[in-house]
Amino acid sequence: MLNRRVFLSYSLLFLGGCAAAQTTTPVHTSQGNRPSRLRFAVTDISGADELEQDFGPFRQTLETVLELPIEFFPVENFVDAAPALLANELDFAMAGPSEYLLLKARANAVPIAGVTRSDYYSVVVIPADSDIATLADLKGKKIAMWSEGATAGHIVPTKMLLDAGLQTDAYESLMIGKDGVDALLNGQVDAWVTSHTRYKNMLTELGRKDDVKIVAESEHLPPDIFVASSSLGERFLAELQSKLISHKDTLIPALYASGANQKFKGSDMIPVDDSNYQTLRDTYYAIGYGSAIE
Repeated sequence: MLNRRVFLSYSLLFLGGCAAAQTTTPVHTSQGNRPSRLRFAVTDISGADELEQDFGPFRQTLETVLELPIEFFPVENFVDAAPALLANELDFAMAGPSEYLLLKARANAVPIAGVTRSDYYSVVVIPADSDIATLADLKGKKIAMWSEGATAGHIVPTKMLLDAGLQTDAYESLMIGKDGVDALLNGQVDAWVTSHTRYKNMLTELGRKDDVKIVAESEHLPPDIFVASSSLGERFLAELQSKLISHKDTLIPALYASGANQKFKGSDMIPVDDSNYQTLRDTYYAIGYGSAIE
């Protein structure tokens, strides 16, 4: 069965942190005044050094585009981003699709722009010599997943399995992150679910692509997203969106200037709103995780 305790405990932390943050006096007003700086987080990167290494070129380019100082604001995980947004300690963040739903629900995060990825979809990977032919054949099997709440490595594959007739107690899921590929190759699990990008990169790096095969894949997933605090005001939020979109030809290359961000090579920066994420929101409810995004 899925280990819901970890995921639900994150939700409780989210709620507790957000309730505390709501008592904080806002730094920004809603009058649309231009801020003197922007504090920027990436919700799946916790350390300041890693932020600088992976997003330093993007931060510098964004400073030039916005003509504003950009300061990194490290967060331990996506849980910490919501109370920081509510407390106006954090102004601007890059998040994955699932994280966006949580930030929207807990902190009224404003969607600004999406970053598309041409091969951003979930894949279910099995050994090349496996006799598994369909997802229904995974009944009673062990499946390596990425982490609780991961869009491509948990939420969407769980819906794929549900659509194939498998409730969450019909298989054993192991949330083992990057160790999932080794578990598959070593025969410790029967299948591995992940994003196509991660599948391609990891198997190429290991030189083992011929040892596995894809048994199922999802539709394309919603884009990664830049969100902002609603306290920045409508006028500046409109300016922020306009400048991100109009300067995408310089901002996107700055995103993948780091070797860690090659998944953004060939990406586009597009306008988005909450409706772009409704299908994923529906998926949360379908698999029984709706309370996490309310």
